[in-house]
Amino acid sequence: MVASEPERAEAGTAQSEPCEATPGRQEHDAGHAASCKVTPDASSEAQLAVVRCRKHPHPATVVGGAHHRGGTHSCQALALGSSDKGVTALCAIAIHELDENAIELIFTFLPVEDRRSAAAVCRLWRRVHNSSTKLWGSVLLSGERIMQAAASSSAGAIVSWLGARLEAMRSVRLWSPYLPLEAFATGLAQLLSRENRLQSFSYVCTDGSVSRLLGELQGLTSLQLLDILSPAFAPGQGLVMRARELALLKPLSNLLSLQLHAREIRGSLPPALFRCLHRLQHLAISAKCRLPAAVVRQLAGLQSLELHGASMDQAAAEAAACLQQLTRLAISVNSHHHLQQDGGQRDAAAGGSDGSRRRGSSGGGKGSGGGAVQCWQDHAIWGHLPQLARLQQLWVGAELPSGGGGGSGEMQGGATLLPYDVLEGGVPDGIMDCAALTHLVLPVALTALPELVPGQLAQLASLDLTHSILEGLPASWCRQLAQLRSLVLNGAPLAGGQLPPDFAALRGLQHLELRACRLTALPACVARLPALTHLDLGLNRLPDLPAGPYLRCMRHLVLRGNELQALPAALAQAEQLECLDVGENEDLVLQASDVDGLLAKMPNLGLLVISRQPAGHGFGPYISTDSGAAWDVQSVGVLMQLARVMPHLSVQLQREAPPGQHSSTAGSQPS
Repeated sequence: MVASEPERAEAGTAQSEPCEATPGRQEHDAGHAASCKVTPDASSEAQLAVVRCRKHPHPATVVGGAHHRGGTHSCQALALGSSDKGVTALCAIAIHELDENAIELIFTFLPVEDRRSAAAVCRLWRRVHNSSTKLWGSVLLSGERIMQAAASSSAGAIVSWLGARLEAMRSVRLWSPYLPLEAFATGLAQLLSRENRLQSFSYVCTDGSVSRLLGELQGLTSLQLLDILSPAFAPGQGLVMRARELALLKPLSNLLSLQLHAREIRGSLPPALFRCLHRLQHLAISAKCRLPAAVVRQLAGLQSLELHGASMDQAAAEAAACLQQLTRLAISVNSHHHLQQDGGQRDAAAGGSDGSRRRGSSGGGKGSGGGAVQCWQDHAIWGHLPQLARLQQLWVGAELPSGGGGGSGEMQGGATLLPYDVLEGGVPDGIMDCAALTHLVLPVALTALPELVPGQLAQLASLDLTHSILEGLPASWCRQLAQLRSLVLNGAPLAGGQLPPDFAALRGLQHLELRACRLTALPACVARLPALTHLDLGLNRLPDLPAGPYLRCMRHLVLRGNELQALPAALAQAEQLECLDVGENEDLVLQASDVDGLLAKMPNLGLLVISRQPAGHGFGPYISTDSGAAWDVQSVGVLMQLARVMPHLSVQLQREAPPGQHSSTAGSQPS
């Protein structure tokens, strides 16, 4: 039910102190009595020491460098000692003389059941156990298990368990994405406010209201991070909040990060709230709401801002110029809002050139009721972005109409036909003129990139055009982006599948993703890139790979879901390879020559993925539905050869689920 990770103690420096002679043992001479040996062992994770004395046959463990005495004998040490000739004698201390830091450190290495038993030994150990921030500093509570406990009349045990550990808790995450749990969350907040030491509180829920919870959270003035996330699994579901309820959070003046994910926040966000949250550095709002200019002016110290579904008028966009500390902006703009402006006013608000103008008629699409359809390029915020001198990361999303939403498309058979002017368009000049941008993510609605002139996006190091419907990547972007290190063109077959020859000018490119770009052969311009370390060519139609400079520095190569029948011979040039993914190649059969001729020549190779589809044939762990066979002699022989020649290699026969898709358990805490 609870997860935490013990921290490694820092390695100490070995010291020694003369041992006192024991009365009654006259055979000890002064030279021997003062002789102690301490040998440091750098591999020890705990800050422990074993001190050897030549004449004292008393075992002892000295922790943390503290000076302990057992009887009339004393010693001091800082590191775990060992001897080539074995242990001859040890200095002794009693177990009850261990200090609290040592007891806590020992607890972190015990299994849960042993730790529970050790905590019942005495009051001291129970207090150290329950107050340990290493054990209970970060706690994850499962709503499913809480409901099960409530059904079995053991809810009081949960409250008692939490109450005993309040002193240690610094971060609490209540995970209940399928069950409403506001009553328990409210009681939990009230309980945590007793100690008022909590720094982070996250609540993932399906509640329709959290008004009572917000009322109790105002007692947690120590909070620095607050997340309230309510995923909606169907239209009409999700959390609905009132703007005036958010004003209850005004006492949380120490808050550094605030995330609100709801279906709707009714009313304008209260400026008084953000006036009190003067230390706020990160704000993320994912909800249909209104963001007035008065609120934007209160966010002058903000460093990161995420807005998804929030509407900003012209005044709020102009007020965004005061966000001079902002380094990261993620914004999804509405693409189906009905404007009452005429075409000339709309073009003036866009502030874009011919490259940023959408193609198609200037009027709205069918069913627009006479109002104009707003493209994401028309948002008023873009013209003010160049004034944000510190803005380095920009993520842009376009919220397109769906299933009757917005009324900007014509309905046929329950589906919405989107007007062309919603989908088509380029990049507004305001984005192109952001001189400090290093990371840029553009939306799927992008259909064209303007020609890049010298000085524009000069610092750009990462560009993401995933699933873009771009017609192509302009040659000027390849020539001018000298600082580009990462380029993602996944699912963009028009741009990724037809790279211009000037693409080879990106000689500093290290990370390239061309997944699902309908490639039948690796473009020659890619093969000439000398600095590539990560290349993803998955889900294409590649039968082979060519040789070239692109393999010399390669560390991570993904070839999953292609048409390989054998490992490409060009891999002999990839001597620095650390991860090779050739899974889901249905016709691929590894040969014994591949082990000695290719894989064995990659000394850094640590992971080989050869997973198969459940109904696959050939090399793989799955039983074929047609033949009923699982493994042939050749497949088993190659695996045995791999284990013998490359014992350090990890072979993945079944593809693991991506992070975040595993079922949540109360016994694990996401990092």
